[in-house]
Amino acid sequence: MRFTLTRSPEAMSSRVAAALLSLAFSLGLAGCVSLPEPPTQTTATTLSQQRTQRLQAAQAFSLEAKLAVQYAGKGYTARMEWQHHDQTDTMRIFSPLGQQVALIQRTAQAVTLTDQAGKQHTASDVGSLTERLLGWRLPLAGLTQWVLGIPHTASPFQANYLESGAPASLTQDEWQISYDDYRQTALNSSVEQLPYSTRLQQQDIRLKLVIQHW
Repeated sequence: MRFTLTRSPEAMSSRVAAALLSLAFSLGLAGCVSLPEPPTQTTATTLSQQRTQRLQAAQAFSLEAKLAVQYAGKGYTARMEWQHHDQTDTMRIFSPLGQQVALIQRTAQAVTLTDQAGKQHTASDVGSLTERLLGWRLPLAGLTQWVLGIPHTASPFQANYLESGAPASLTQDEWQISYDDYRQTALNSSVEQLPYSTRLQQQDIRLKLVIQHW
């Protein structure tokens, strides 16, 4: 069984398809007005190093977000609830109408995706599982750090840093990650500048996360 976040536009009524495309535009995947780029630098400052160290030490977070995906000329939208811990992840994906269409659960041993029909699919990692079921890889291993506005430690990266020490953009694991908005946010026992709008691109795969709640 092949899982998709929403039905393809060909299978929808024109009214629903128009609504989904409108949401994709509002999330910025279908084009946006160019804004002046803030000043950045490629060398990590003491502020950026300290921020990265603090956030890399974070063992857990939870968030709710809007998710938009463009792949192979098609667009999908969804709402996501994600609870992350050091050894586990639980990610629930809902259609724009509020119906749960996927439950992704990661442990140290395996990853399981339960689809809309209740069927379970298992793999050793999220990337392999989503590539098999969706046709593209969800980069969960990197995303657990990128969503916080930091690189992970397993591979080299390049970054452009803002004056605050947070990155305006990252390049890692052949993904280009851009941050459009940071806000002061409580995370565990501290307050940090966390991303509220994150865009990821690898070849023809484009993702956008718009945080609704940390």
